[in-house]
Order: sequence, then structure tokens, then C-alpha cells
Amino acid sequence: MNDDKWQRTVAKRRRQRRIQNLFACFIVLLVLLILSIIGGYYYYHRTNSPEHALEELQTAFEHRDIDTIHKYVDFKTLLPPNYKILTNDIFINDKIYTEKEHNIYQTFYALIEPIIVNGAIQSIDKYIQTGNWQRFNYDSMLKGRQLGIDYTELINRSLLFNISFKEIKSIETIDDNSVMATILVADKYTDTNFDLKLKLVKNEEGIWQVSEVTNYQDYLTMISNLYRQDINTYLTNTKADLDRNNAQFKQLQSEFIVLAENFKTNPSSSQRALLKSFIDNKIVPTYQDWYNYLQSYQIPTGARHLHELRMESTTYTIQAWKAYAIGIQDNKPKDLAKAERLHRKAMETEQKVTDTINNMPALFMPTVD
Repeated sequence: MNDDKWQRTVAKRRRQRRIQNLFACFIVLLVLLILSIIGGYYYYHRTNSPEHALEELQTAFEHRDIDTIHKYVDFKTLLPPNYKILTNDIFINDKIYTEKEHNIYQTFYALIEPIIVNGAIQSIDKYIQTGNWQRFNYDSMLKGRQLGIDYTELINRSLLFNISFKEIKSIETIDDNSVMATILVADKYTDTNFDLKLKLVKNEEGIWQVSEVTNYQDYLTMISNLYRQDINTYLTNTKADLDRNNAQFKQLQSEFIVLAENFKTNPSSSQRALLKSFIDNKIVPTYQDWYNYLQSYQIPTGARHLHELRMESTTYTIQAWKAYAIGIQDNKPKDLAKAERLHRKAMETEQKVTDTINNMPALFMPTVD
């Protein structure tokens, strides 16, 4: 083979190798492109899936990330049906109110629904940030019972903040834009498991949002019944001690009234000191003994809220008597006014105790003519 022919052969082989190398590179790039497209599609699908939304929610709750929670929960859609369930639940076992009264009450609840829902969203945000339920100030319509409804007790009645998350059990497709997720949760007081059904809907931006708890009524009924059983046990087991202490309280109050009536409108310093001594040495220790009893009592888990209300009422009562003792001895209107405020708080809390025992969520009902 002459040199010219050899060079042509070598050049031809080089061109073939270059073509082969280029083709190989093309195949590699094509494969990488296909893989990137598949990966991108998978990533998009993964990050825009109901599973991802629920996982993001779980992480957001752990990190108190309000923005992410609002991204994946449609509170404006979620809360109103649950509010209706709660207000309807008030009358489930009712045998007192007439149909006319029921209708008026339901109209009343419907009127205040926007205020309750907006307040609930504010409270949820605060709860997520701090882990504590918000206490509204006196400028808020949701403070105490100004709205005609004890908002804090309504939230306690909802039981939702006693729920602890365990796992996502399944997600079933309803249609292209909605799925039903089954979430295993547990009531933190009774440690009772429950399969909560959450409906997720894809919004206009393609984000999956929790929009409904479809079996909330079932959860509310089951857990409330467990609480009721524990409350009945608690009431039965503490009745004798409560009756004995109530008799002591009543006797001491009677003695105090007689002692106070024996003094003139403007008692002397020694008379004021006698009143303070009676409060400090008899009334306060008796209430303190009751508080110590409550503090050491081993309560059934479902009766925890009722028990805490009793302790709160007793604490306010002790504080009220102490403030009154200081005010009466030193003739200080400021301390007497403080005693009156604390006494009102104690009475309000006692009303909650009564409402809880009677299976009522501490609501003021509108007057029906």
C-alpha cells in the first residue's frame, strides 16, 4: 500500500471514530436530557402532590412555620363546617329547648360565625408560634363572653388541639383535583387512636390544600364520650370530699358575714385587723387545703379540663380573699377593686365548671321571648 492510499485510509478511520464519538456523545446527552426531563417531571409531580403537602405540613408544625401551614391549609374553607358541627353538637342530647329556641340559637351562631372563624385563624397562628392558646384582650370581641359565647371554652370543646399526629395511612384519589387522606391521630389525653379523614383539593396555583375534615363529627362524638365517662368517674370519686369542703366554705362565709355585720360602716383599725386575721387564718387555709387536695389528686385523663377549671377557680378565690384582706385592713380601694375582679373571674370559672359537668360548652344563649 503506497503512502497516499495509507493516509487516505487513516483519515477515513479517524473520521469514522469522530463520527462514532460524536454519536456516542449525542446518545449520552440524549440519555441525560431524557433523565433530566423524567427527573424534573418526577420532582414537579413529587413537590406538587398531596403526599408532599402533608409532609410539608408536618414539618411546618414542628418548626412553627405559619406561612407554610397557610400555604397547605385552606382555613377559610376548613373552619366553617367544623364550627357548625360544634354548635349543632350543643343540642345533641338536649331535652329542654323548644324547636323555636333551637332555630333562634342557630341563627345567632350563624350571625357570629365570621367573627369566630377570623378569631380562630388568629388563635391558630398564635398557637403555632408559641404553643399556647391566645387569651384575647378586653378590646377584642372574643374576650370572655362579650360576644355571647365563651370562645375559649368553645375551642376546648372542639378537641382539635388535643390531637397528636402519628402517620399518613393512605391517600385515595377522588378526581384530578381532590383526594382523601387517612391520617392516624391520637387524643393526647386518653391515648385513643382514630383514623381522621382529610380532603385535599388542588387550588388554582396547583397547590394541594387541606380543605375539609370529613369525619370530624365522628371524632368529636367518640372522644367526647370517652371524656364524659372519665368526668362521671371523677365526679363520683370526688363528691364526698367536695361536699365536705363546700360545707366548710359555706360555714366560714356565714361566720365572716356575721363578723362583718357586727362592725360599723367605718370599722376601726382593730376591727379591720380582726377581719383580716379571720381571712388569713381560717378562710384562706381552708381554700388552700382544697387546692392542695386537687393538685395531688390522680384524675382520669378525660376529666383533665374539668379538674384544671376547678383548680383555676380555687386559685382565683384564694387570690381574691388575700386581696380583700389587704384592702380591708389598710382601707385601700385599689386592693378591694382587685379582690372584686378576681372574685368575678372565680365565678366565671365556676360557671365553666358547671357547664362542663352539665355537658354544655359554656355558651350564653340569646333571650327568647
